[in-house]
Amino acid sequence: MKDISPYKHTVQYYETDQMGVVHHSNYIRWFEEARIDVFEKIGLSYKNLEEMGIISPVVGVSAKYKTMAKFYDTVVIDLKFVKYTGIRLYIEYEIKDSVTGDVRCTGQSEHCFIDREGKIISIKRSFPEIHEKMTQHVEAEA
Repeated sequence: MKDISPYKHTVQYYETDQMGVVHHSNYIRWFEEARIDVFEKIGLSYKNLEEMGIISPVVGVSAKYKTMAKFYDTVVIDLKFVKYTGIRLYIEYEIKDSVTGDVRCTGQSEHCFIDREGKIISIKRSFPEIHEKMTQHVEAEA
């Protein structure tokens, strides 16, 4: 995201397989870590949103694995909000090696917003101040 430092993660031993390579499932976890970090940085922490009764489940996620990350590598995770409708949010991710800049993985996630009862809510209609913050951070697809 523009003007927001990327999330950094150091690969832990338990995240690797017998060959010392990061297991593919961990990239999805890192997407989530980066997403929660960015929401915090833009003033919309998940904790506060959930206290307000706003829950944002993942309704779709995909990843493309490019090169291997290994134990003790540090990766940087950039993300951008590519589309936001007030009801759905679409995010793209890029994970790179912090030293070489090699792309390790790219991906996307799609989220909706629901209340505690599981009913879809419109952030635009129900929480205009949050809607305004979200729209400020949407970037056009490259």
